[in-house]
Amino acid sequence: MRLVAVMILLLTVISFMASPVTAADVTIAIDKGQVLARMGLSLYQNMTAFPSELLNVGGGDYSLPHTSRDGFPFAIQEALKATNSSASFSSVNLRIASSASWVNLTLSMSMTGVSERRGGVVYANASWKAFRTQADLRADNLSYNTIGSTYLRPVVDFYENASKFERPNATVTAVTFFVNGTESVPGKVAANHVGNFTLLDFSYLSGPVERWNREYSPSNNTTSWRYKPPMRLNASLRIQELNKTFRIVARYGFDAEITVAGLAVAQGNTITVDVGSGKMEWIMSSVIVIAMALTIGIQIMFRRRRRAVRLR
Repeated sequence: MRLVAVMILLLTVISFMASPVTAADVTIAIDKGQVLARMGLSLYQNMTAFPSELLNVGGGDYSLPHTSRDGFPFAIQEALKATNSSASFSSVNLRIASSASWVNLTLSMSMTGVSERRGGVVYANASWKAFRTQADLRADNLSYNTIGSTYLRPVVDFYENASKFERPNATVTAVTFFVNGTESVPGKVAANHVGNFTLLDFSYLSGPVERWNREYSPSNNTTSWRYKPPMRLNASLRIQELNKTFRIVARYGFDAEITVAGLAVAQGNTITVDVGSGKMEWIMSSVIVIAMALTIGIQIMFRRRRRAVRLR
């Protein structure tokens, strides 16, 4: 009996005192039918030098039909429609910050057409999360989507061609190519790996939400699902020269989290949450209160019994 009480107490304390999880790179928040998405993406490479930029692209209200091919918002709209014909956004903003080695993008969207309320229940379809666009999107001097074909592949192609010779040039003596942590791959494989890469590609999130790691937090009454896909870009070249050896790399990856206000469940890519009566919240709160009361009551009873035994 004492063991059961201790276990109940531990579970209760853990549910309230668990350390907060670090925010994911890709976050989707669902609250009473409103769906907000934020993608904070960072790519690092030292193969070449990116143009330095700091600007906002496509900010504003896009609630009207997307009839003009106006670059960034049109490309995102088309990508969303390809995953879910009803998916769209009412507002979208993209912030870009780049330096010689880094490209950082923050994409924020207020989604529409992906959730509906029936009575007191909200149904949200998350299939749109796997959208991708292969368009060559540009902001000033930076081609911020087709980074692979624009900036990285020419470098890998150069070393891939040079590696075919016994002595590539007067200084380079050997080149070894690596992709996704493998021992080594042919240069053509590395060239295709970086050349096919686009930054706004979330196809790795196509798996159903119900297979992601789910957690319910009674302290703030939220349900979350988390998933970390394989790295989208992971390539390196080891270059040997006459008097030194060095590496050039390109790496990019992200993790994702969906957070829902309330006690929610997922079936496939459909998330369901009761937002009407609030019965589920009351039930969960009652369970917690009862568990704590039982724990305290059992502990008091155990101590009294032990004291009575000592007095005898």
